[in-house]
Amino acid sequence: MADLVTMFAAGDASYLMPAAVLLLLLGGLALAWPALTGGEARADTKRRLKLENGPASAPAAAAARRNPDAVRAKAARTAQDFYAKSDPENVARLRMKLIRAGYLDPGAVGTFFLIRFVALGACAALAFVTVLVSGDDSSAMSRWMFVGMLGAAGYFLPGLVLSRLVAGRMREYRNGFPDFMDLMIVCSDAGMSMEAAIERVSRELQLTYPALAQNLQLVSIELRAGRGLDDSLKSLADRLSLEEVRSFATLLQQSRELGTSLSGALRVFSDEMRHKRMSMAEEKAHALPAKMSVPVTVCILPVVMMVAIIPVIVKMTGAE
Repeated sequence: MADLVTMFAAGDASYLMPAAVLLLLLGGLALAWPALTGGEARADTKRRLKLENGPASAPAAAAARRNPDAVRAKAARTAQDFYAKSDPENVARLRMKLIRAGYLDPGAVGTFFLIRFVALGACAALAFVTVLVSGDDSSAMSRWMFVGMLGAAGYFLPGLVLSRLVAGRMREYRNGFPDFMDLMIVCSDAGMSMEAAIERVSRELQLTYPALAQNLQLVSIELRAGRGLDDSLKSLADRLSLEEVRSFATLLQQSRELGTSLSGALRVFSDEMRHKRMSMAEEKAHALPAKMSVPVTVCILPVVMMVAIIPVIVKMTGAE
C-alpha cells in the first residue's frame, strides 16, 4: 500500500490514468446499480405502502431490503426485460439454450446476463490489479489491451460454459433415447396407453438419465393439462434439440393415421436408434488412432529416440 501511495504521489501518468478509469467505472456502477435493481420505484412503492398500512409494514419492508436474494432477483429481472426489449430474438435463442442445458427457470436469462457482467467486471479488475502490481515497463496501449482482452474473455466465458453444458446434456439425451424406446415397447406390449407409458418410463429413467426423465415428466404434465400428444412431443423435440424425437413424433402420428401396429413401429424405430448409437460409437473408435498419433509422436517418440541413441553416443564418447 505504501508503494502505491508513493507511486501516486510521484504523479506517474501511466499509472494515474488506469486508476482514474477504474474510479470512473466504479462510480458509474454505483450510479447504475439503483437503475438495475429498481431501487427508486421500490422506494416510492414502499413509502406509499408505509403511509397506507401504517408502521406495521416497516419490519417487513426492512426484511425485504436486507434480503440479497430479492435484490438479485430484481436485478436479473430488470436485465432480462432490458435485453428482451432491445434484442428479443437473441433473448429467445438464449432462453432455448438455457432450457437445453437444464435451466428451466424463467428468470435464468436475467441471471445469465448478471453472471456475464460480473465475470466481465471481475476479469477486468483482475487484469487491472495485475498491471498495477507487476509494474512492468510496457506501454500503456499494451496494458490496456491486456485489460480489454481479459475482460472480453470473462464476458464470453459464461457462454462457453453454457455450450459445454448443452453438449453434455445432448450426449445424455442421445444415449438415453434408445433405452426410452425399449421401455416404451414394453409398456405398449403390456397394453398401456401412450400417455401412461410416457409417465411410467419417466419414473424408470430417473436414476440412469435424470435430465431425460425430467423432460419426459414435463411431457406428462402437459398431457394432463390437456395439451395434445403431437404438440407435447414437438415441444420435447425443441427442448432436447434431437431429430430422433421429431422422428418419434412423426412415427406416432403416421401410425395413428394409417392404423398400423404401434408396438411394431416402435420396435423398428428402436432397432434403428440402437444401430445409430452403435454406429456413432464405432465412428469414434475408428477415429481414435488418428487422434492418438499426435500425442504419441510428441510425447513418446522423442523418449524412444533418446533411449535408442544416448547409449550409442555414450559408448562412442568413451571409446574416444
